[in-house]
Amino acid sequence: MTSCRSFIRGLAVLFLVIVAGSNSHAEERIKRYVSTVEVAGDGTLSVTETITVKAEGDKIERGIFRDFPLQAEGPNGRLYEVGFKLLSVKQDGQPAPHFTRRNSKGIRIYIGEEHVLLEPGDYTYTIEYETDRQIRFFDDHDEVYWNATGNEWAFPIDEVIARIVLPKGVKATGWTAFTGRRGETGKDFEAHTAEDGREVIFSTTKVLWYYSGLTVAVKFPKGAIRPPSEAEQFRYFLSDYRSELIGGVGISFVLFYYLLAWWFVGRDPHRGVVFPRFKPPTGISPALSTYIANRGFAKGGWVALSAACLNLAVKKRLRLKEDDGDVTLTLTAEKGRIAGFGLPKGEAVLESYLSKRKRPLKLDKRHGKSIITLGSKFRSAIEKESRNVFFRSNRIFLIVGVLLSLAAIVALLVYGTLQNDQSNFVIIFMVFSIFASFVSVSIGRDVIRVADMKLRIALIFGIFGVAIFAAAAGAFQFTGGFETVPVFPFIAAALIALNILFFFLMGAPTVVGRQALDEIEGLRLYLTVAEQDRLNMSDAPDMSTGHFEELLPYAVALGVERPWTKAFEGWLATAAGAAAAASYHPNWYSGRTFDARDISDSIGSTASSMAGSFRSSLPAPKSSSSGFSGGSSGGSSGGGGGGGGGGGW
Repeated sequence: MTSCRSFIRGLAVLFLVIVAGSNSHAEERIKRYVSTVEVAGDGTLSVTETITVKAEGDKIERGIFRDFPLQAEGPNGRLYEVGFKLLSVKQDGQPAPHFTRRNSKGIRIYIGEEHVLLEPGDYTYTIEYETDRQIRFFDDHDEVYWNATGNEWAFPIDEVIARIVLPKGVKATGWTAFTGRRGETGKDFEAHTAEDGREVIFSTTKVLWYYSGLTVAVKFPKGAIRPPSEAEQFRYFLSDYRSELIGGVGISFVLFYYLLAWWFVGRDPHRGVVFPRFKPPTGISPALSTYIANRGFAKGGWVALSAACLNLAVKKRLRLKEDDGDVTLTLTAEKGRIAGFGLPKGEAVLESYLSKRKRPLKLDKRHGKSIITLGSKFRSAIEKESRNVFFRSNRIFLIVGVLLSLAAIVALLVYGTLQNDQSNFVIIFMVFSIFASFVSVSIGRDVIRVADMKLRIALIFGIFGVAIFAAAAGAFQFTGGFETVPVFPFIAAALIALNILFFFLMGAPTVVGRQALDEIEGLRLYLTVAEQDRLNMSDAPDMSTGHFEELLPYAVALGVERPWTKAFEGWLATAAGAAAAASYHPNWYSGRTFDARDISDSIGSTASSMAGSFRSSLPAPKSSSSGFSGGSSGGSSGGGGGGGGGGGW
């Protein structure tokens, strides 16, 4: 029993020590917060805030700071800028040292000195300032909707008194208030009028805990406050919509510059008359025809390399052997032949590479590095020989467009207005817009074979417009209305998209390139016509194994090997007779699946799938990881003008 009593006494002593320690470091708080708002006839608010705090050297070491937002939310949900002029700052009735700093939310007023610490005790701070654009004008009344304390104070507030003083001769016709955290509609307040209804005084009836505040609303008759004049409204418009205006001017300048540059250097020469051509264009190899038709090497250039291999095979300088889907490239031996001599650039590089290798090259994963080297040498040879011959990229003209775009974005960041808490939306929308740009261009480039430049440009911009409209609809749902959709990401995305689009559109064929494109298109037309139509063509050469094999590499290069092999297959079965069909077997190709009666599924499939064999032989890329309403009705605590909060420093 004695030991039990001793244990209880020990607990009691420990409890008293803890209580004494906690009392020695009492909680910092705001003991009294008085906000007096005097409304002038022109709508200017003169505000005096008297804040009495209990400082214990915890958060309040040097003094307090007061945050005041420089943006207010209008009835439509759009943020607009308000004026702010700091008149005086006092501590215990005497002028106090202070300084201000602006941030993304507004202005912060620091009261106190960096190197002077306060003794524990009570301090009273008085802040006087003026602000405008805080009066709300409605059809049947006007009102002051004012967040008297702000909802971002890191201290409890024991008592709040808010006085709204209207101009002389003006009486309040209604009033209400809200307490609690942002968005709450607490009614822990009392209110009464004074000065014959000119003044409305609100006072809280309960302690406002951390991050809680008092918001008041007072209605009065229309005409009591002079609304903004037309000149003031125009000035406000320029201020409120300066992001849209800056962005619109920036986009207009960039678009005008690009259209002007495209008009002079980016337009394609007039398309010639395209008619079926029975022979390859002079001086253009199958690989080069792919390069010209696609205005560069698409999908790694493996289709062009496949066409080059097939052309070497037709020339009996290379053998293709297919075994279980894998193709092996083997050079044929010929005494005194110099590797690459007399061949087009791409084919010369291919033959030289295989000659130096001195052994066949099988298109499989085991030889992936060799295939990468071969592909690089092949592409470089053709690009070096053909650069600026058939088409010009005109990329130098992009420099001015990029600089104009950067200037517009910088102007937006410096002079525009960015709404708060929408950074994630900005990033997501810009990424989507860049993605939509690339997709639009990719689709537009894919129809180059069947559409002229005007139709292609219209298609690209049309696809991008649909994508951006879809994004705008999503933004409407995300933000709750077009008035609250942040304009910056739309403008930035439009500028980025313009640069991406004209990156592709600025390039144009030369006169030589335009002629080559017409000839290639004519050859493609011939390779794809039906047999009956081919027979009706005047001057069309008779089908033969030599004619078929001569044009087969071009059919592969242009992606029309299937109709061309079908045409040859039909000729073998009808015109040449069954004996000729059975005897046909090219000496440059061998494979277990070869069937002379089904050329399209033997030689044709091998030729068309060779590009896939090249691609599938490449080593897998290394993976990477990364981590990373505006009136008094419908109001709430935290609404209206004013607001902000504060803390100690």
